Amino acid sequence: MRVDNFETTCEDGIKLKGTLLIPENPKGLIQFNCGTATKKEFYLSFLTYLAENGYVCCNWNYRGSEKTDNLKKSNIRFVDYGTKDMPAIKAYLQDRFPNLPFIFIAHSAGGQQIGFINNLDNVKGSINIAVSSGYYPNMPFVYRMKAYFFFYLFTPISVFMNDYVKSKPFGFMENLPKKVVFEWREWLEKENYFFDKKFYGKTVPTGNFKDFKFPIHVYYSTDDTISNAKNNEAFWNNVKSEKGVTFTELKPIQFGLDKIDHFGYFKKNMKDNLWKDIVTRLDLLIST
Repeated sequence: MRVDNFETTCEDGIKLKGTLLIPENPKGLIQFNCGTATKKEFYLSFLTYLAENGYVCCNWNYRGSEKTDNLKKSNIRFVDYGTKDMPAIKAYLQDRFPNLPFIFIAHSAGGQQIGFINNLDNVKGSINIAVSSGYYPNMPFVYRMKAYFFFYLFTPISVFMNDYVKSKPFGFMENLPKKVVFEWREWLEKENYFFDKKFYGKTVPTGNFKDFKFPIHVYYSTDDTISNAKNNEAFWNNVKSEKGVTFTELKPIQFGLDKIDHFGYFKKNMKDNLWKDIVTRLDLLIST
């Protein structure tokens, strides 16, 4: 397996960097879209496993995520991830590997925004892990209080002091531009997320969410504090695909675990069960 670093440019001139894991004889191409404010390195073990099973894997981060990025005075919005960044990565990958079947795998926000990509031609399928709305009242009480603290107390104070959300030193997540967090916060206030009439077709484009042409599969865990059954239903009720949207509910006890939650899907203890199942699903997608 070869590891290549790359850089590509979005239509608005913003440069994105990423890493390609390239097996010797690849049979498919995966654009992996990570969760919000999560370092791409967190997913490396999972993507290495997929590459070892024959898939070129693209591991990258959204605009504003590099250490050298100046987040002060940033105009980056949350929706830019799907309308500008994801399309640029897709175009780069299809230009570099034009003959490989293309599949999305996404975590959290990385799957929410795929429908904002204008050109979804030649996509064989999408596998979504913990992708849902994040409606506060559907979260467990303790986690809901943490979310309220982060979005309504910590964020305004941090923005006032720094002109961006300086969350990394406090262990919340990576630092974020203020407009990303404020837009994210607004979406989380609505059960239908950005599909709510306040946003959909107004502050966010309608995109392709109602007419996907490829099969979509969603994995979620019963103990996920964010992507639980209620928030999964709230999000995916707004999505239509002519090839269907299917679901796999995971339970920690299935894997001999106390918890999976929102990030446990990518830990090495999932290699012989969940990761293996994902490879089986990938192989089926490229064979049809």
